[in-house]
Amino acid sequence: MQPNKGYHDLLAGLDKLIDFALNFIIAYLCFWIAKFMYPSVITVNSARSFFMMTAVTLVISFLYNYYNVYVPMRTRKPIYFVGRVFLSNLATCGLFSAMAILLPGIAIRPYITWAVWACGVSFIVLCAKKLAMISFLRSIRANQRNIKHVLLVTDSQEMADAYMEEILNNPHFGYSVIGYVGNLNVIGLPHLGTTGDLDRILKEYAPDEVILAFDTVRKKLITKYITICNNNCAKTMVVPAICSYFRSPRQVTELGNLPIIDIRSTPLDSKINQLFKRLLDIVGSLLLIIVTSPLMIFTAIGVRISSPGPILFRQIRVGKNNREFTMYKFRSMRVNDSEQTGWSTENDPRKTKFGAFIRKFALDELPQFFNVLKGDMSLVGPRPEVPFFVEKFKKEVPLYMLKHTLRPGITGLAQIKGLRGDTSIQARIDEDINYIENWTFWGDIRILLLTPFCAVNRHEKYAAQEEKHKQRAERRGYRPSVEEHDDEKA
Repeated sequence: MQPNKGYHDLLAGLDKLIDFALNFIIAYLCFWIAKFMYPSVITVNSARSFFMMTAVTLVISFLYNYYNVYVPMRTRKPIYFVGRVFLSNLATCGLFSAMAILLPGIAIRPYITWAVWACGVSFIVLCAKKLAMISFLRSIRANQRNIKHVLLVTDSQEMADAYMEEILNNPHFGYSVIGYVGNLNVIGLPHLGTTGDLDRILKEYAPDEVILAFDTVRKKLITKYITICNNNCAKTMVVPAICSYFRSPRQVTELGNLPIIDIRSTPLDSKINQLFKRLLDIVGSLLLIIVTSPLMIFTAIGVRISSPGPILFRQIRVGKNNREFTMYKFRSMRVNDSEQTGWSTENDPRKTKFGAFIRKFALDELPQFFNVLKGDMSLVGPRPEVPFFVEKFKKEVPLYMLKHTLRPGITGLAQIKGLRGDTSIQARIDEDINYIENWTFWGDIRILLLTPFCAVNRHEKYAAQEEKHKQRAERRGYRPSVEEHDDEKA
């Protein structure tokens, strides 16, 4: 086997050279734009203009390296590179604008105009080029070209399955596992030998990467395996034994000289992101209360006529940081004794005819806009649960309690994907955690815009999706010990 080695250095070098040339050309062309706007001030072919063009190109190239624009693209998301290019260009624009202001004898406005144009056009062109490169490389890797050959060293079926799931679900990464080395049997991969044969196997197969994935292994042994890999000049990666907890993007910090990994770093740890989300909740809930007020009046009258009892159904739910709060809904059932612990199913006999109607069209959820305004809930987030089921599920569903690290929502990622009503709790938690780990402001807007199209409660529409979630949960080894139903449709 002839492994594909050295491509990244060549590609990165070519990438840097092309970026440098593009930025210099863009800077030159933007001088003509500035000259058109300020013909009496700007001279394109002067020594000053060439100095400025060279300086801005060198600075932006340095910042691209500083912000890791040229890290391997194999497993990175495109938005990562867009963000890095934006930061680099913004910093460059700010620097040269400051220079134009501070240096004597320079007309400020023309050169600031040039800097803004140069950095703005550069951002658009460089992002388009980077995205085109990523798309091209992903397409050829998906066709089994530019492949990296990987050797897996493991004694764990679970760790091997987790690694292979990512490889198989992401063919554009361009990884091919040639087999595994280990002392125990692992199903689904060629067994190339035991850990005692590692040195020989590395020499024979010369893999591009070696992945060490053990549930438990002593420091002495892991050091031995790493040393063998180093002696064979093999790039070595380690899958942590606690990888199931590494659900969010990792953040490495330091305690003196000791590296520490924050396994639960999320976008909403940022106070700025929290502020944006809360502002969206306040403004959005106020607008929605106003817009839906005729529907609320209609629903309230219908509930009052349909059956005796209160118009609003109040129920204790568990919110952020496990704090309990009272959630409001329009009552859709007859008053009963199992409101806090009883399952609600599609054909629940406790529903009134009007209650079935408002649940089908999600009109019973409208009072929750007041929960959002109060701060108990958010417009978007994991759905809240009653304390009875929180206590039940936290013992049976892995990572269930992580949903309580932020305010619960009226709608969420799980709901727009069809995980509503009598669907898998595990699958819902997977989507809730996915939402928490990858939150963006525009992601919330997208979920809100899609929610009205998913509001009608037609479970048969989601049968195929639920089967897919169920199969994925089974592959991960989850076996629910209770019938997985919620007490509401969403």
